[in-house]
Amino acid sequence: MSAATPAPGWTRLLAAAVAHDINNLAHGLLVAPVAEACLEQMRKLGARLRALAAAADTEASARLDDACADALAEVDPIRDQVLRAMPIPADLRVRAPAAALRTAIACLLEHAAAASPSASAIGLAVRQAQVPSPEVVVEISSREASGLGELHMERLDVLLGTTLRDLRGDLSLVLAGAIADALGGAVHVASSAKDGLLLALRLVAAPAAIRPV
Repeated sequence: MSAATPAPGWTRLLAAAVAHDINNLAHGLLVAPVAEACLEQMRKLGARLRALAAAADTEASARLDDACADALAEVDPIRDQVLRAMPIPADLRVRAPAAALRTAIACLLEHAAAASPSASAIGLAVRQAQVPSPEVVVEISSREASGLGELHMERLDVLLGTTLRDLRGDLSLVLAGAIADALGGAVHVASSAKDGLLLALRLVAAPAAIRPV
């Protein structure tokens, strides 16, 4: 029996994905018609990397409804897609700086949109769990997304070292995973021909978000 393949570290994954994006943007800067768009993407990249750096603030907490609303406003639906969010309790807070939380959610929304066809619906919902410890899960779904094969709610870092090695250059996906890890959480992925794509951002509940069982 061969030894299990270790999950690649987020630092290595992030460095490779950022280098991939910077290389693409640098080429775009050489083409006048798209140079301004490339500059805007570079500014966006800088802001998101700052959000990752801020994720190290373990004492911060943020309202999840505000973060989801800001993330939805940040992501532009493509090809007539629709972003749909379920109601989120206003008192729900997680351990995270607001910028890091918003960025992780926006990155996962972008990945789901890119993986989905025209006119599809991208859903956002939140659920709470108490076992084995209090956590809040942001679920982003697209029933029409395809291409990942059959996955049964597996950790993203493990998948990027095995089944989904081809997605190591997807900065949105890698950045979301790196932020989740810095926040003490994780991103899990499920995919099937029947149910499409489900991205689960697992976060540590802030004390105000912990309710009696």
